This record gives sequence, structure tokens and C-alpha cells, in this order.
Amino acid sequence: MTLQTIADRVGVSRTTVSNAYNRPDQLGEDLRARIMAAADELGYRGPDLAARSLRTGRTGTIGLVFTEDLRFVFTDPDTTHFIQGVAETTALARTGLTMLPVPVGFDVHESALMAAPVDGYLVFSVAVDHPAVEVVRSRGVPTVVVDEPDIGDGAFVGIDDRAGARLAAEHLLGLGHARLGVLLGRVRTDGRSGRVDDTRLAEATVRIVRERLAGYRDATNDAGADLVVWEAGAMDPDAGRNAALAMLGSHPHLTGVLCFSDQLAIGAAQACERLGLSVPGDISLVGFDDVPRASTWDPPLTTVRQPMVDKGRAAAELLLEQIDGGAGPRRVELPIELVVRSSSGPPR
Repeated sequence: MTLQTIADRVGVSRTTVSNAYNRPDQLGEDLRARIMAAADELGYRGPDLAARSLRTGRTGTIGLVFTEDLRFVFTDPDTTHFIQGVAETTALARTGLTMLPVPVGFDVHESALMAAPVDGYLVFSVAVDHPAVEVVRSRGVPTVVVDEPDIGDGAFVGIDDRAGARLAAEHLLGLGHARLGVLLGRVRTDGRSGRVDDTRLAEATVRIVRERLAGYRDATNDAGADLVVWEAGAMDPDAGRNAALAMLGSHPHLTGVLCFSDQLAIGAAQACERLGLSVPGDISLVGFDDVPRASTWDPPLTTVRQPMVDKGRAAAELLLEQIDGGAGPRRVELPIELVVRSSSGPPR
């Protein structure tokens, strides 16, 4: 059974039948319905995908590369919203999406990344020294980097992380805070947590960490304020709570904490509750991202909003454009804004 068999039954060309499956917008509803009815009557189940791939040189699928495990992907709100944007765009383009996780400590040569047949890659927030970066670059297919690594010679989608961090710090400084802590996720992908010194920062392989910390420091240096930097070792609320407990226990003079993400800020709020500190009475908290939980947390989090769904859409659109032979590498910078809520206030 072939496309030509269906074409002969309906009395149309083979191309018209192909369009009924692959480009339905090219046909009227009545004609497509006749073609699909004939295919159903004859027991035809659709074009041979393997044959089409050989003929066109396309797989009809893009790969999403990230260095967390799948559990994180389906529980972290930032990541789920990003993937939502990607999925919406690929669905409209009738393109498949293959998840290619390469968790920290996992041998990239044993991962699906090495064998997955895809037409292009979205590289989502991967440290510059991760071996997955070199694997992707060696394939020679269209690639779009989201957030990092910003290697300068390819398509890139992100935000101005440095400016966003500066907004957050200037907000607390403007309220009168002069002794601030910074709660980071990871400086490197080795899972270490604790106070971060200049030697550790000089070894940072996570671009967003470098950029946001630079923004925090720009503001605090201009204001002559103190800044303590702490690394959580992960990006979930549990890691944020444990790191905040250690940081506030070692530096009880702090009056405000700038958090790398809302997830870490939620963990920091839990730490304050455990220590008997009120938010924002004793400690002001500012997050980053504006996940849905930020506005419903008690108290609602002050944060820097970035459009994660739009980030996913922009990245997928840019990649599909390149796969289709459109414009070459481009940079897309999405807008950010400070959202002031109840977790920040003047120091006592």
C-alpha cells in the first residue's frame, strides 16, 4: 500500500495525498477528508517515516539537551515553562521533540545524545566545560543555545542576567539594606556547597552565575555595601533551605538575601522560618524568574521576572528557521522586569 494507491482511488495526484498527511493546510477540508477516508478504507496507516527520512535527509525531530535528570525537568517550574514554549512551537510545526538529558556525572558517551537522530539541537543551560557541548558542536547541524554556554559564534536566546541581578540588588539597597547575602545555585557542576571565595569564582564554568554575580556586585560596590556569597550546590528549595541555614547561621548580621532563583528563595524563606526570623521584618528576600509559586508564597516573593515560555518559543522558532534553510545564527534577548511584592522591605 502506497501513496499512489490512495491517489488512484481518489483520483488525485500522489503529491496531493502526501500533502494530506504532511501539509494539511494546503488542502481543503472536504478533499482531505476524502483522502483520509480512502486511506482508512484501504487500510493505509500513513507514510513510511524511515523512507521519508532517507528521501529528505530530515528526521522531523529536534533534540533538547540539558544537564539535569528528567525528574528535575518535570518538577522545576522554570524548566517546565521553557519546555512548554518549545513544545507549543514544535507541535505547530509538526516536528517531534526528543529529550536528551546528560546529568552531571553521567558519561555522555553512554547517553542518547550520541545516537539520537535529530535535525538540530536546543542546548539548554549547559556549562561550557560539559562534554555534551563538544558532542553537539561536532555534529555540524543547526544548534541554538539557550542561556549558556554563550560561545559567541552561534544562535543564542537569553536575557541580560547581569542587568536583572543589578535590578534586584538596587531594590534592596534602595530600601536601606547594607549587609546582603547572595544565594547561588552552582558555580561549577561538582555539587559543592558553602561560602564562595574569589578562587572558586575564578573557576566558575556556569555563565549565568558569573553574569548575575557581576550584577549584584556592580550595585553593592557602587553603594559600598557588604556582600556574602554562598553556593547551594543545586537549584531546588531543599538545597536553598540548607544553604540559607548555613549562611544565616554564619552571618547573622545579614538583613537581605539575593537569590539566584525563586526556588532557592523559597528554600531561604523556609530557613528563615526555622530560625525564627520574619520575612521581611528580619530578612528581606529577592528571587529571580517569577515562577507561579512566587506570587502565592507567604509572603509573596519580590523577584526578577523573565518570560520562560516565550524563551522556549523563541529558541524553537530560531532552530526551525535554521533547519528550513532560513537566516543564519542570530541572538535574541528577551525582556526582564523587577516585580516588587511583600518579601522585601526596609531593614529594622
